Amino acid sequence: MKRFLTTGVACLAMAGAVQAQDVQIETQTQTPTAAVKPMDQPREWSATLIQDATGLHDIIVDSHPGVHDALNPGFRPRLEQGLTVALDRAKTTTDAGGWWWALRAYVASFEDGHVQIGMTQDGFNFQTRWPGFLTVYRGADQVVADRDAADAATPPLGAKLIDCDGVAAEALAEQRIGQFRGRWFLEAQRTLYGDWQFLSAQNPWIGEMRQCRFETGGATKTYTLNWRATPEDLAARRTRLAQRVWPDFGLKHFDDGGFWISTPSFNGDPSGETHAALTALIADMKAKQDALRLAPYVVLDLRGNGGGSSHWSQLMAQVLWGDAWMAAHPEPAIEAVEWRASDGNIAQISEFLGQLRASNGSPEYIAWAEDAVHGMKAAQAAGQPYWRSANEPAPEDAVPPPPAPQLMAGRVYVLTDSSCGSACLDAVDLWKTAGALQVGRETSADTVYMELREAALPSGLARIAVPMKVYRGRARGNNEPQRPQYVIEGDMTDDAALLASIHRLQ
Repeated sequence: MKRFLTTGVACLAMAGAVQAQDVQIETQTQTPTAAVKPMDQPREWSATLIQDATGLHDIIVDSHPGVHDALNPGFRPRLEQGLTVALDRAKTTTDAGGWWWALRAYVASFEDGHVQIGMTQDGFNFQTRWPGFLTVYRGADQVVADRDAADAATPPLGAKLIDCDGVAAEALAEQRIGQFRGRWFLEAQRTLYGDWQFLSAQNPWIGEMRQCRFETGGATKTYTLNWRATPEDLAARRTRLAQRVWPDFGLKHFDDGGFWISTPSFNGDPSGETHAALTALIADMKAKQDALRLAPYVVLDLRGNGGGSSHWSQLMAQVLWGDAWMAAHPEPAIEAVEWRASDGNIAQISEFLGQLRASNGSPEYIAWAEDAVHGMKAAQAAGQPYWRSANEPAPEDAVPPPPAPQLMAGRVYVLTDSSCGSACLDAVDLWKTAGALQVGRETSADTVYMELREAALPSGLARIAVPMKVYRGRARGNNEPQRPQYVIEGDMTDDAALLASIHRLQ
C-alpha cells in the first residue's frame, strides 16, 4: 500500500529553492497581484502571533492523525508545549520577524518534515545580516566556506568553528538553526541549513554573536564579528555552498550505451507541469524499454526530489524490472493506512477526486480517491477518528511467486542528495529492493504521517501543510534516512564528475 498522491505541497521545505533568508523555501502558494502587500501593512504582531499559533494548534487537533495516535503518546504534549512557547513569545513580539520565527519554531518542534509552513505573500524577504563569512558542515565540523574577500578581519576559508561567546559550535547550531528547522539530528538538515549559523534574518529569539574562536593551521584564533547587510549575491553564494540542483526531467542516452533518467519531483497534481513532464518521461522510457534493459548501466537521478506521489516510481520500476521481478522481490508490506476523518481532509481528497475525473485520470487513482473519501465519511459518521485501510494478509497456503528473470543486464544506480524525502524515499525503498545501488549522499527522512493538505492560518499571511494519514507497520522507521552504499564526496551539481564517479563503480 503506497502513497498515491500529494495534494500540491509535497515537501516544500526540502524541495524549494535556496533564497536569501529561506522564507520562500517553504512557500509555493501564490497571491493575487495587489497594490498593497499584506506583510507591509501595519498590524499588531503580538495579536497576530496569538491568532495564528492558536489557529495552527486547532488545525492540527482537527485533522492531524497524530492527535489520536496511541503509538505516539508524546504527540499531544508536544503540540500543547509548542503552543505554550509561541503564546509566551507573543508577549514580547513587536514585529513580523517575531511572528514568523515563533511560528517556524512551533512547526519545527514537531520534528516532522511533513508539517510545514509558508508565507502567502510571494517573494517576501526579511532583511539579512552576516559578519562577512558563512560556514557549512563538513562531516561533524563547521568550516568557513564563503567569505568577503575584501575583509581581512574574517576567518580564512577552511577554518573550523570552535565556539562563539562561550557556546560550543554544535550547541550553537542547535540553538540558532535546529530550533527553527527541526530534525537537527539528520545529516540532510545540517547540509541544507548549516550555513544559517552566521546569518541573521530579523529573528528576535536569537542574538548576533560577538566573538568566535576558529581553528586553522593547528592554531586557535579569536575573531570579533562585524555584522552588516548581506551582499546582493547571497542567494547565489548559498546555492553554491549547498550544492543543490534541480535537473530537467528527461532521459539521456550516452555513447557508451548507458542511460541517465532525471526526476527532480514526483508531484502528483494532475493539473501541474510536473505531472505532464513525468507522464512524458514514462512514455519515453516505455518506448526505449528494450535499450534500457540491455544498457550497461542506468542512473536514476533523484537530485532535488522532495517527494510527491510514489505512483511514478512504481511505474518506472515496472518499465525497468517488470512486474514478475517486482512480485518476486517485494518490499516489506505496510500493514495498514489510517486516515484522520475530518471535514478538511475529506474536502481535500474530494477536490483531488474531482480533478482526476475532469482530467480522465487513471482508474487506479480514481478508485483510490473514492475509497478514501467514502471511508473517511463512514468513520466520521460512526464517531471514529480514523478510517483504516488494511492490506489483506496472505493466506497460509499461498504459493510464493515463481522465480523471475533479471531483465536488467547492467547495474541500476539511484543517485540521491539531501533533498530526497517523502515519495522520493519511497522510490529509494522500492528501487533498492529491486536491486538498485544507492550512490551520492544520505537522504532526508520522514515520519509515518503522510499525504499533505494545505490550510490557511487565520491571519491569511501564512499557510501550513498538515498530514492526513498514518502508515502502520512501515519497515523504514520514523525519521530514518536512506544511506548510500557508495558515498560521492564531490560537487553534487557537477553532472560530468558524478558520471565519472559512477563509471568507476562499474
